[in-house]
Amino acid sequence: MVKFIIRTIQPHSMAEKQKAVAKQEKAAISKRDPWALKKWFNVHAPSYMGGVLVAEVPASEPQKLLMRTLEISLYDVTKDISHLPIKLRFQIHRVEGLRALTRFKGLELTRDYIRSLVRRGTSKVTAITEVRTKDGMVMRVTVMGITTHRVGTAQKSAMRQRIVETLTKKAAEMDVGQFLKEVTEGTLAADLFIAAKKIAPMRKVEVAKIKVLKYPPEEEEVAVKEVAAEAAAAS
Repeated sequence: MVKFIIRTIQPHSMAEKQKAVAKQEKAAISKRDPWALKKWFNVHAPSYMGGVLVAEVPASEPQKLLMRTLEISLYDVTKDISHLPIKLRFQIHRVEGLRALTRFKGLELTRDYIRSLVRRGTSKVTAITEVRTKDGMVMRVTVMGITTHRVGTAQKSAMRQRIVETLTKKAAEMDVGQFLKEVTEGTLAADLFIAAKKIAPMRKVEVAKIKVLKYPPEEEEVAVKEVAAEAAAAS
């Protein structure tokens, strides 16, 4: 008579076995195709710039997205073709499920656009200063002015002073959202144009570059928030 020996698998042993098998399968997939483990995250502009979807980026886990910087055109935010020469830098500082939220990191005009402004027989005046918005963001701002004809050193110095005074005063009266709205809509450049032309006739004034040096307290936090519903929908 043949006897069969049946060994009962304890619940915890079964769970461990399943976990081991899943780990082996995950490792096998990783070796075969690393992209199979990645998820796509929707990257949104800061809320004060409309919070619109600006990109989709892959990552194996949300923590790896934190502090990643993306460079896009302002056109991607506004869909205004005149904004193509303006480059924006956003930094991912929060991830909620499959949504990656960003904060403003910088702005810069393209080199081709800047070259198109500078013409023979004119003078370029560059003013660089640090400003602080009323909600605590500190930025280094570069303003470029183009005169209608050549001007002397004394006039350039006077224009820089006027631009810096106007820029510092206006930034202190606005929060970061209002400040960037005036920059991207050209309102701030128009005010700086008026200030500079009191010294010499101007052809153009542009905010050429912005670099964030310090964020307001509410934007300093860097975090990942798991959203079960979104994670489940993606699986």
